[in-house]
Amino acid sequence: MRIRDLSAKITEPVRIMGIVVDSSPGSAVIQDIFDDVKKAKKIQVSVEGTLEIKHKYMLIGEVTEKKIEGGKELRLNATIAHNIDTFDIALYKEALEMEEQVTRSMIG
Repeated sequence: MRIRDLSAKITEPVRIMGIVVDSSPGSAVIQDIFDDVKKAKKIQVSVEGTLEIKHKYMLIGEVTEKKIEGGKELRLNATIAHNIDTFDIALYKEALEMEEQVTRSMIG
């Protein structure tokens, strides 16, 4: 799922892939790797341990909403954080596009 598509209404666990732009023990800011860098959304993530800055991770967890000054902010409480630096993102995107084409052709 893309970070920009996350919502507090989502009740099931979500999976996002992103790059760590800020990190401290138990917390990180993740930027979506599927969006254009200039438009990519970010999300605050609670994790066990410390994620490495500039490394790519697949994160699975629950979306929550936190009240902050001036409104609300979405957060991800990650139960799984897996380093995917060696993961071929371009090949993965290609496979997703093929899956969409197959699904469209089967539907009609």
